[in-house]
Amino acid sequence: MSPKFTQEVNVFSSAHQVQQSHEPFAKPSFDSLAASFFSLADLRMSENQKLVLRVSAELLKNSDLTVTALADLVSRRTTVPYSTTKWNLRSLMNMGLLTGGDMENKGQPARLTSSAMMLADFLCSRSD
Repeated sequence: MSPKFTQEVNVFSSAHQVQQSHEPFAKPSFDSLAASFFSLADLRMSENQKLVLRVSAELLKNSDLTVTALADLVSRRTTVPYSTTKWNLRSLMNMGLLTGGDMENKGQPARLTSSAMMLADFLCSRSD
């Protein structure tokens, strides 16, 4: 069977739907990429990471906070211990969703990337 006629599995879909590809090199739409990103993040992120991201987005809308101050406030507003919150914020930084100070750049304000803000909005809408 030639690759042109093989069916393609969308592994990012929670239903893992099988789709027929008519254009092998068609560019995906932004909505399609965003939906895939949100679904993949929802499946792969831990519940603590999702909670920390949602609460961080809420806190950073109105305040300039360092990562350490953000960790303190997130842990106070949730049941997640401070050390776990710090660990999860570091994970969000490693994923490219959060920027801020580090050991060499202390005092820099924490900022969520635009992708992180969209993901936080998506996660908030799913938890309502």
